[in-house]
Amino acid sequence: MNSPRFDLVILDWDGTVVDSTAIIIDGIISAAKGMGIKAPPRDLILRAIGLGIDQLLLKLFPYLSYELLKKVAEGYRTYYSKHASNSYLFDGVKEGIEKLYQNNYKLAVATGKSRKGLNFDMQNTELIEFFLSTKTVDECFSKPHPQMVETILKETQTSPDRAVMVGDTYYDLEMGNNAQIQTIAVTYGAQPKDLLMSCKPLACFDSFQEVVNFILL
Repeated sequence: MNSPRFDLVILDWDGTVVDSTAIIIDGIISAAKGMGIKAPPRDLILRAIGLGIDQLLLKLFPYLSYELLKKVAEGYRTYYSKHASNSYLFDGVKEGIEKLYQNNYKLAVATGKSRKGLNFDMQNTELIEFFLSTKTVDECFSKPHPQMVETILKETQTSPDRAVMVGDTYYDLEMGNNAQIQTIAVTYGAQPKDLLMSCKPLACFDSFQEVVNFILL
């Protein structure tokens, strides 16, 4: 293997590591209907995924009062917690993470999930041991603000030019751009390739295996 171009690989979680997009969409629709609110089209929800849930709902329901938004958010969290175990790792993710770890890459997670939700998922997928740092939306500003990445860089003592962000949404990639690190897009998650490419990622791949192969070049 040649000298690595990165020391730190930061992964988004939903839509990049685990296939939970359908649960997120169904949770938002269910929460809206539970409050008697018309749910937005599924493709519109897809384009908002990547934000923290409070920011996502504000984007989808800008006309709702704070109190109603709060109730929709509570309904969403209840739905998601009941169905979280139905999410699963994308093909090749566990093997790929293990391979990066074995090749001495520092691994981190920057996610729009809550700490409670991420901890559940990491235990459920048995991936918790591989990550040096993890940041959630209840600890940092929502994507695309760079705080998650900047905090991870500080905690892992990594310079921006030695880090890369891997994600399936515009907000993941823009967060990386805002933190002045390289980004890699994946097309198997929530958002279409044309939207991802508008963020000018270093590369764009259709599988996690391809991401790992590229990093290990």
